[in-house]
Amino acid sequence: MSIRNLEEEIKKRIKESTKGIKLIDIEGEYVDPLIEIGALPKKAAKGNPYILIQTTYVGDEANESDVEVAVLYGTVGMSEADHRNEEKMKQTYAYGHWDVISIIDKIRENFLKDTNFNFGHLKRKMKHEVFGEVKFPYYLGESKLNFTVATVAPQDDYL
Repeated sequence: MSIRNLEEEIKKRIKESTKGIKLIDIEGEYVDPLIEIGALPKKAAKGNPYILIQTTYVGDEANESDVEVAVLYGTVGMSEADHRNEEKMKQTYAYGHWDVISIIDKIRENFLKDTNFNFGHLKRKMKHEVFGEVKFPYYLGESKLNFTVATVAPQDDYL
């Protein structure tokens, strides 16, 4: 089975999970988070909330492979204009990490409801970390997902 297809399936499930979640970009507009696989385009680095999906480990064994996928979350927390408003800054300091937590909650709910993906099976042992404020007002988080994927059988192999 293709790991690339697994990443696409994860992206599809994350889009389902986060439908309706609106996050603030650097302009102060409510936007959907940008969901990408592998690497972020330049536009994401300029103050847009994002979710990045990356395969970080593949271990092949006789009949199945272990695949570790990292899902990284980046949020902005507040617009540049709100930096001048002391009340908004206090609120963002206090609750800015909630954007990341709300994304994690929705993804956990969706993924644990059905752990069978088209191209692999999610192990129920997931690890989620919220890093909090990294460089104000940016907040980051990460989920580590482990999948079991069928290994391609060698040609002319007898069972």
